[in-house]
Amino acid sequence: MAAELVRSDRSIDVYARVSQLKRNEKREPSTDGQVSVCRVRLADLGLAEGKVLVDPGPSAWNPAIERPAWDELMDRLERGVSGGFIVFDLERFTRQPKDGERMIGVAARGLLVLDSESEYDLRTPNGKRAFRDAINAAAYYSDRLSTRSARGKKLKAMAGEPNGSARPFGFEDDRVTQREDEAAILRELTARFLAGELQDALIADLNARGIPTTQGRPWTRPALKTLLTRQRNCGRIIYTDPASGLTSVVGRLPGEPIVSEEDFDRATAIFAARRRGRPSSPHYLCSSFAVCGQPGCGHILHGRTRNGLKPYPDGSVSRSYWCNPTAGGCGKTEVDQRALDSAARALVVEILSDTRNADAIENAAYEAASEALQLDIKIAEAEAVAKALTDRLGRGEITLARYDLVIKPADERIANLQAERAALPDPGPVPGTQQSLGASRAKWQQRWDIADYKGRRDLLKMALRGKHLVIQPAQGGRGSTDQVDIVRRITIE
Repeated sequence: MAAELVRSDRSIDVYARVSQLKRNEKREPSTDGQVSVCRVRLADLGLAEGKVLVDPGPSAWNPAIERPAWDELMDRLERGVSGGFIVFDLERFTRQPKDGERMIGVAARGLLVLDSESEYDLRTPNGKRAFRDAINAAAYYSDRLSTRSARGKKLKAMAGEPNGSARPFGFEDDRVTQREDEAAILRELTARFLAGELQDALIADLNARGIPTTQGRPWTRPALKTLLTRQRNCGRIIYTDPASGLTSVVGRLPGEPIVSEEDFDRATAIFAARRRGRPSSPHYLCSSFAVCGQPGCGHILHGRTRNGLKPYPDGSVSRSYWCNPTAGGCGKTEVDQRALDSAARALVVEILSDTRNADAIENAAYEAASEALQLDIKIAEAEAVAKALTDRLGRGEITLARYDLVIKPADERIANLQAERAALPDPGPVPGTQQSLGASRAKWQQRWDIADYKGRRDLLKMALRGKHLVIQPAQGGRGSTDQVDIVRRITIE
């Protein structure tokens, strides 16, 4: 601290900040309170007040966090707009030594740094030393606080107590006691998801029923995924080591979990196995199967709504498959969505009920069943390895750190195998167990009509056997919606 205050002819800016983690603590003044104290201090010193800048929340310790008010303060100081600044507590300014050095670098302009009790003349050796000591002390305090916080979280988790502040869906504020109405909804969502229901359908149902998130917001895809893949659903308490990034199970919630571990692992495996990108919409049955037949093109047809066209008889918006030029297509091929999906039904029934295709489809069914069996064997072997590791940990033959290191890839392998197994299409009737694949047209029509979206795509995949529906361009626009005309435009290649 300087022995004598250096006067400034320019105004002194006021900077205030309250950390989000401490905002509700009474021992730390609000930003309004900090500004009031700083104004009194400026008045006592006879200094003019400059601009008041407030960052209500961003951390001064984490360099990755943006602080708009602090950035503006530094800009004003470096341009010489203000003669310095005052903060309630130097720790509110920054906890990064490099930022302190930045201040010293512009001190040649007569910069004055004050807090509610101290002042620093950054043009003198003693002032620089006092300023550096204060900044380093603040950085040490933050680093020590971070280490103690991480240690406390780990000890809490290992004692069987979950970390976190916000109330998780399905639990009370203590994050341990189940909230029965929400727990029942979570069990319902997990079961429906495992049964193959689409995320969008689950989200629409939740929002239609007026069931919000714990923050009172509507459900979205990220929110639903976070909910269904949350480890506490099956009673696990986890801890992620900040140094290694390894996550391990360190405890269990008391009582019966909301979801069984088997169901939870299946749900997370389904998410883990999904490729990035936009999922197929239930409106577009032929998505990824239909391709453009324009010579030299061959791009996958994309679904789109046609709001400018007459709606369907049931009032739904008109839709098309088209060769999207923004995705590399030619833009010349388009076909009505319902007309193509209806034609696909006719083609699937025709192919699967044709006895000439029976042998090939039966072979495909055998191959699918064989692949499923091989995956079942691999899953059983991987689970046996995981169980052996757990047994060794229980007998004290390996340390917890070593267990965490080797169990993660084992769990990931199991999850990937289970997801691959769940993604296998229904192989259809297998000779010796069900009716022959050369069944009547009526039987296949019935099977199609009672199937859900995924079941119909499986039937389409079975009929095409790796090929595509190649759609030829119409004479104009989308062409006719007549099924006979649509079928004429289709070749299977």
